[in-house]
Amino acid sequence: MLREFSLGGRLAERVGADGQPLHPPAPVRDAATVMLVRDAPPRRRSGAGGVEVFAFRRVSRMAFAAGMLVFPGGSVDPGDADPGIPWEGPAPGQADAPAVVAAVRETFEECGVLLAREAAGRVPDAGELAAPAWEERRQALAAGRARLAAVLAATDLRLPAAGLWPWARWVTPPFENRRFDTRFFVAALPPGQQARDLGGEGEQAAWLDPARAVAAHAAGELPMLPPTLVCLEELAAAPDVATLLATPRRLRPVSPWVARADDGRLVLRVDLDGHGGGQAAP
Repeated sequence: MLREFSLGGRLAERVGADGQPLHPPAPVRDAATVMLVRDAPPRRRSGAGGVEVFAFRRVSRMAFAAGMLVFPGGSVDPGDADPGIPWEGPAPGQADAPAVVAAVRETFEECGVLLAREAAGRVPDAGELAAPAWEERRQALAAGRARLAAVLAATDLRLPAAGLWPWARWVTPPFENRRFDTRFFVAALPPGQQARDLGGEGEQAAWLDPARAVAAHAAGELPMLPPTLVCLEELAAAPDVATLLATPRRLRPVSPWVARADDGRLVLRVDLDGHGGGQAAP
């Protein structure tokens, strides 16, 4: 399925009249992001959708996706490949494990939600995670003074790889100053935990109705990049979290490209191909 998106604002400033980047392509870094979801109360549901997702509106001074709506996440760090990570059940493949670790780490750093649990299945609740000892661990992770493997080992927690459902994979187009190969995951908010803005990168952070967020974007009220918009459209169709997490996915890298529309405008195009399609990522 071919989709077109507007090429405006800062994006348009990075390509010439021929649609080619104005600078050599930046190197691509691995990244991960998490669509943290929960079932919406009946009174807050719109249409067929019954899922809410936690998202940030990035501050305007950020170097990447300034002012855009985004999900918690960030770059994969070298420490995310630590072989000492304790897994519950089969660990992800060697190529995928660092992205899963980064997704868990970034979600904890940015919104205080920890996607880990004890061997018996119990997860830390909001009260525990707000205690000084856990806040110190969170800040140490955010500052790069600690690795998630060490934090989990010290607290006897494990990462349930099956708790993060791979949803999509998008590669930033060549004309962007910063480029990422980002794996998108879906995860249910653990029972007893609360999401909040702790990373300092968001002007606003809230649980959103995906359908209303898509409508706000269409009205020009809520800027977002194509990957976020497409993911929100898909979340809006889910009746509940259980159905969402059972949705089959076929992933391959997606990378939008600049093209000229029938009316002569430069636009972004991407081939979703039932999802995960698109021009082969460089």
